[in-house]
Amino acid sequence: MTNHLREASHAGILLLLLLVGFQPGWSQSVVLASNVQQKRTASDQVASRQLKDVLNDLKSQYGVNIMFELRTVDGLSVTPESVNTKSTLDKNLETLLRPLGLRYKKVNSNSYLILSDRKAKKIAFKDGQISGPTLNQETDAQNESTEKLPAVALLAVTKTATQAVADPITGTVKSQTGETLPGINVVIKNTTKGTSTDANGKFTIDAPANAILVFSGIGFATQEVPVGSRSRIDVALASDNKQLDEVVVVGYGTQKRNSLTNSVSQIGAEEVARRPVSNISQALQGQLPGVTVLDQGGSPGRSNTAIRVRGITTFNINGIGNTAGTNNGSGGYDMTKNDALVIVDGIEQRLADINPDDIETISILKDASSTAIYGSRATNGVVLVTTKRAKGSKVVVDYNGYYASQQSINTPHMMGIEDYMRMQVVAYTNAGSTLPARFTEQSIQAYVTATDREKYPLPNTWFQTVLQAAPQQNHTLSVAGGSEAIRTRLSLRYQDQGGIITHYASKIGEIRLNSDYTISPKLRVSADVDYRYNYSQAPTIDPINFLLHGSLWAVPKYADGTYGLSTQGNNPLMYAEIGGDSKRFADYLVGSVKGEWDIAEGLTFSTQLAGRGYFTQEKNYANSYVNVDKNTNITKTVANNTLTEVRNSLREYTLISLLTYQKSLNSHNFKGLLGYSQIGNTQTFLSAYRERFYNNDIQSISQGANDGTKSNSGSDAVYGLRSYFARVNYDYDGKYLVEVNGRYDGSSKFTGQKQYSFFPSFSAGWRISKENFWQGLQKTVNDLKVRGSWGITGNQSVNLYSYYASLAASGYDFNGAAVQGYRQTTLANTDLGWESTTQLDLGLDASFFRGRMNLTVDYYRKLTNDILLNLDIPATLGLIAPPQNAGSVENKGWEFSLNYRGAKSASGFQYNLGGNFSINENKVVDLKGTGPYILGSDIDPRYIIAVGLPINTLWGYKTDGLFQTQEQITNYKATYAANTKPGDVKYIDSNGDGKIDANDMTNIGNSFPKFTFGLTSNFSYRNFELNLLFQGAAKVDTRLAGALAEMGNQEGFTHSIYTNNYWTPEHPDARFPRPLKFDLRNVATSDRLIIDGSYVRLKNIQLAYSLPVALANKIRLNRIRAYVSATNIFTISKLNEWNLDPEVGSGRAVYYPQTSLYTLGLNLNF
Repeated sequence: MTNHLREASHAGILLLLLLVGFQPGWSQSVVLASNVQQKRTASDQVASRQLKDVLNDLKSQYGVNIMFELRTVDGLSVTPESVNTKSTLDKNLETLLRPLGLRYKKVNSNSYLILSDRKAKKIAFKDGQISGPTLNQETDAQNESTEKLPAVALLAVTKTATQAVADPITGTVKSQTGETLPGINVVIKNTTKGTSTDANGKFTIDAPANAILVFSGIGFATQEVPVGSRSRIDVALASDNKQLDEVVVVGYGTQKRNSLTNSVSQIGAEEVARRPVSNISQALQGQLPGVTVLDQGGSPGRSNTAIRVRGITTFNINGIGNTAGTNNGSGGYDMTKNDALVIVDGIEQRLADINPDDIETISILKDASSTAIYGSRATNGVVLVTTKRAKGSKVVVDYNGYYASQQSINTPHMMGIEDYMRMQVVAYTNAGSTLPARFTEQSIQAYVTATDREKYPLPNTWFQTVLQAAPQQNHTLSVAGGSEAIRTRLSLRYQDQGGIITHYASKIGEIRLNSDYTISPKLRVSADVDYRYNYSQAPTIDPINFLLHGSLWAVPKYADGTYGLSTQGNNPLMYAEIGGDSKRFADYLVGSVKGEWDIAEGLTFSTQLAGRGYFTQEKNYANSYVNVDKNTNITKTVANNTLTEVRNSLREYTLISLLTYQKSLNSHNFKGLLGYSQIGNTQTFLSAYRERFYNNDIQSISQGANDGTKSNSGSDAVYGLRSYFARVNYDYDGKYLVEVNGRYDGSSKFTGQKQYSFFPSFSAGWRISKENFWQGLQKTVNDLKVRGSWGITGNQSVNLYSYYASLAASGYDFNGAAVQGYRQTTLANTDLGWESTTQLDLGLDASFFRGRMNLTVDYYRKLTNDILLNLDIPATLGLIAPPQNAGSVENKGWEFSLNYRGAKSASGFQYNLGGNFSINENKVVDLKGTGPYILGSDIDPRYIIAVGLPINTLWGYKTDGLFQTQEQITNYKATYAANTKPGDVKYIDSNGDGKIDANDMTNIGNSFPKFTFGLTSNFSYRNFELNLLFQGAAKVDTRLAGALAEMGNQEGFTHSIYTNNYWTPEHPDARFPRPLKFDLRNVATSDRLIIDGSYVRLKNIQLAYSLPVALANKIRLNRIRAYVSATNIFTISKLNEWNLDPEVGSGRAVYYPQTSLYTLGLNLNF
């Protein structure tokens, strides 16, 4: 009889614990004892951890429920080495519990119960505390019967304790160290009824027996406690140190944030999920300090985004520097050499190729201490992406999908027809030119009053005609799970993005498989494969530029389907619809196998072999076409159709081998890493061209005309990088932190003694908050760390074989006959070496109010030396100068990040606020006595490379308003252009030489922002969420060029901002100068054409609703979340009056327009 009672008691207790453990929102085990005391010394706290804390960590890591009674584990401690995060949960539990006389019982596939080996006696609730002996583990038969009890039995266990009458409940809330806690919210779950603890941590609340009390407070983890039959409930709240305990991904490993001595920013899958984007780079905008994401639109499937970390480090310009002084070089900035290195699961890849739904974390390594481990590729920062993996044996199915509508934003507005035509009359008159018949008064009236727009077309309606709304959809389905030995996550993705201009489109299909195998307790293997297919298309003749510069008076398309024509001949609607297609077929394949072997305690060897291949095929077919002007019967025929086919391939392998060791001796903690890496890269390019095909339907390269118009070209390139690297971490008592890194790189891009180089770094940190003298401030500033780092990184983004002399095909005379041969065109430079960046970083990390508010501040100074320039050589050599290591650039600045997590209120409302602000100052330090180097022309923006000025400095004339009278012109101190009249721009003689010319040009603006910032706001109320992201930049300039600046000079697009706002004798106070036909004197590059590009933008807003768990469970789902979101909602900027987008840079080129995105999405979890 006694045995039966004991078995029934055990079964009832087990079911009660299961009921408690499965309550929604239980992320911590509920502590019911009120007098929990920690009895460890300061040194013990570093060397060991409480068992209950370790069990809660395992619960979160493996995604399971681990249940235990407080008295079973109270006072028990374990060392950190007892847990192997790479092993299975069962192995970890066995290692932890057996030495302590404890065992575990796997209740079901997702729940574990911690038991004592001692025989259990009956346990009873008494005065709100669990009393009685510890549970023990019964026979397998007994436990097996317990597991099979139906859910009805769970309810029966507490049936007597679930009464509807509200009774007074009293209690005390303390911290785990026994400190009473005032101001803790105590709320009855799913109601607005609540109270808070008094100055002594005590509370009183009326609650029925079936209620659940929710305890929450700033700096503490929220806990939920069922009332049951108790009248007193004492709770010990666990500190919420998620920010400090956060594991951060760093180069070739991970570290806890509180032990970091370098500058690393990280966002997780939750932050990524708030931005439904097609390119993950866009999800980083405004999120992280020191990280600037340039998003210049980009047509579907052809991203036009770039990531800049702490400024621009190199100008690395091709084609300039051959002549000292002012130089309108034919080359330009290769700004891709400022792009950050992207590493995905240890392998270099492109960020745009990663499915956002597959991402677990993104870390940005910013200072030299964190990036030096990547050596010669790390000057521009490193982006580390970790993809999702199966976390436990339970099978989890996730679906994330959305449908969206894209609409163009910020498109310039054309001046109205009458205003435009009258402005043209003024422009022709001012220029002394004959007025065309179209601009007579009779013609103007005919155009203004006409209803037949095929006979009297409106000028420039291309934006309205060509742009359209476009759909976009994205779907990802993933399945994760397995067993203790094999865990696998499979994800499938499909994306279909239409273009806001017809014939722009992209389709993506992707499959990723990440698998982990536990061969033995000491041997683990992972195998990953990712295949992605991307089809994209665009019109062969890009219509975008002609939206501003197309035929002004052309009818876009006649009613009979023929396309209009005017004197300029360009019809962007025709180019978009029938001009031909540029199609790109791309296959991306990445595979990786990694093995890990625990050689001895704390000593692990791992090796990873990976390969990636990109294979692209492009077919660019330009159709023959006919367009007409029916009013003049002029017909334009382009009979010559053309086809260009391009094949590109990249094959790369990567081998990485690591040996890691970690050891703790009392309060001394050591970690070491030795590594070897080798990369081999082969690229091929092949292009073929033919024209004059029989018709537009024959698009095979072999069917074009077989004559001298056909051509082909190709290239092959091979590149290799071999590296040795090491890292040592030491900390004393978690208080004094030191890290040393070093990497020795050898690259095939260089030769001789410059082929190898060493890149070291050093960093140190001091956690002041762990000092005894800080204890009195712990309640306010619970964690404070200062840190500093120094290091050298490299940039090997130089063209292959740059150290060789180049040859070009040429002919020469030999005995009166022409002979084909080769001649040298460029000098060799075997002394060519790496660009190197030395960086100093000083930082502060602080946590306030028990971890609710976190502040990070960094100051940095980066000096990049040995930037490539083509220095002068004697002209008598007759050769082009080779690139040489010569230039220097400095970046320095500040970064601030502040985040606050509000406590959940009695009504269930909670909010999180985050902000970041960055300052970057950039300047050229040295050009080895050469320069300045100027790129551009009077029509296009001029950029200058000059000592003392930032890279991307805009170069032009300063002005002093407009001339108002002929007397002002006559008395002006500098010689001016002939025929200058009142209403013309007054340019300043900057150098004082008495004349206005190119030598008077000076610094008129900077096109890279000095200040960038972002603000995130996340609000939740019960099952609703509202997330907002604001992002912006300041101290940045935009240069107007082309049609935007010309005021109808070429009878092209004329912005509506000029309407009645140009100088005339009757309107002398106008903002803009007098119009002049075919005369550019008033539209030269000057500060008049510089607009403040600062802006604040609501980048994204998302409203989401999650179905209550109980309702979701009824249809066998764990989670149902629906949301609506919008991207690029509104912008505050001086560019708004020009209808221009502040994220698009200066210039006369027109980019694929920025879009707003309106999205309806669904997240399901099974």
